[in-house]
Amino acid sequence: LANYIRVIRRAYNLISNVQLSFGSLGHDHKMHYSHFLPLLCLVVSPLHLAVTALRPKPIALVTGGTRGIGSGIARVLAEDGYDLLLTYNTDKDAADEFAASLAHDIGGELRVKCVGGDISLGSTRDEIFEALDSMTEASDDGCDGRLAVLVHNAGQIVGLTSENSEGIQAKALSFGDGSLVDKEGRTDFDAMHYYRRLYGEAFVDLCERSLLRMGSSQDGGGGSIVGISSPGVNSHYYGPDWTYSMAGSGKCLMEYSMRIYAVKVAARGINVNVIVPGITKTEAWSRLGMEDGWEERLVQKRVPMKKMISPRDIGNAVKFLCSESGKLLTGL
Repeated sequence: LANYIRVIRRAYNLISNVQLSFGSLGHDHKMHYSHFLPLLCLVVSPLHLAVTALRPKPIALVTGGTRGIGSGIARVLAEDGYDLLLTYNTDKDAADEFAASLAHDIGGELRVKCVGGDISLGSTRDEIFEALDSMTEASDDGCDGRLAVLVHNAGQIVGLTSENSEGIQAKALSFGDGSLVDKEGRTDFDAMHYYRRLYGEAFVDLCERSLLRMGSSQDGGGGSIVGISSPGVNSHYYGPDWTYSMAGSGKCLMEYSMRIYAVKVAARGINVNVIVPGITKTEAWSRLGMEDGWEERLVQKRVPMKKMISPRDIGNAVKFLCSESGKLLTGL
């Protein structure tokens, strides 16, 4: 219906100001094209609707896209017309349930595919791009789309928000307080290296492989890349958070490489940015086990707007960065 109305408006705007002049008996008789509007719409609009239905839909790859912030991003992008390739860590049932809810709520021809596994592993990323290529390969009806958006959102707090973390112990580790030193006096880099693979190396690998598939705006391609970081990484309003030392070290690589990617691929019509969410209401917060009301107290203390945001708010920010208006922003 929306496409039908759009065609009618375009047709009317085009022909309402155009006239046919006929020379007859020395006089000019003018007839507006608008006289033919009903007939023209009957012919054009069904054709336009058919072409629109066959047009390849853009695909958004969202890591960690089945819960928390990722689920808000996935839902907004699906509503905006993207097919989805979503990754999850271990909870296949929850991922399938979320994908089914999207298909039910949005309807239409929405395609949602889910791939599970630890995103820090190259083998998991191999499976992700195998699934992506299966969605983008040319089919008989020509309806398969292309990768237009990459969002690297997947992450975890070791031992708290996810099950598989290579046996790394869930304990507070920080630079400078001796907590990284083992009994033999050697620095234990296991946790630091895991987070580096999870956030930094995974982001670089996802970007490199995605850029091979995005093409450029000159050939009908282009797209957007967004990383999801955290307030505890850099020095800003919140200040660097020592409790985030290990995870932050991995996300620093994401934030730094983002700026290089932004410069390198700008001419291809691809913008690259990192979003740093504020305090966001997700399941992960409830697992921290603090006393009742601590979230609200934290919001009142640290958030200038005195408001906790939702995963959908982050999704709206991603949607903007992926839009034609947002494409002018890159390297942020």
